[in-house]
Amino acid sequence: MYKKGLVRFLNVIIVLAIILLVYMIVYPNCKDIQKGNKIEDVKTNMYILRVAVENYAAFNDGKYPLDLQSFRNFIDNGTLPKNPYTLISMTEDEIINHIYGDPVAYEDNTIDGSNALLKGEPGSILYAIYPSPGDSTFVVHYAFIGIAEDGKPITYVDPGQKKHIFLIHD
Repeated sequence: MYKKGLVRFLNVIIVLAIILLVYMIVYPNCKDIQKGNKIEDVKTNMYILRVAVENYAAFNDGKYPLDLQSFRNFIDNGTLPKNPYTLISMTEDEIINHIYGDPVAYEDNTIDGSNALLKGEPGSILYAIYPSPGDSTFVVHYAFIGIAEDGKPITYVDPGQKKHIFLIHD
């Protein structure tokens, strides 16, 4: 009788050890996948906003909007996309306006360039514009920069193993 109880106890311990081992192997991979999914969701939100900006331009003689208020109605019935880090609809504060002083900064995706210095809350998106030097109401170029979990712009590594900032520009 003593041996039956001991064998059952050892069987339970072995099953628990196997479950713990599987958990230790799978859990870190799941966390990496979840982190990657959030970054991809921010990128998707950037593309949604880009479509709204281009739709705005199509209905306004090719002129790009100055800020979110101008093109918000061109986003899915005015509803902002969900922030993947808070899981609620983005607020107007999470789409940050930024004005470039340099005419080529909108396409600077280098890791030490002007876009690398931009910061924000996780999941927020910067709508950065370069207005015409003569007419500040005329937007010449725009870019969207997504913010990752660490509050810095989303980055990626190209096939040549060089790190870049992920941005969408005209």
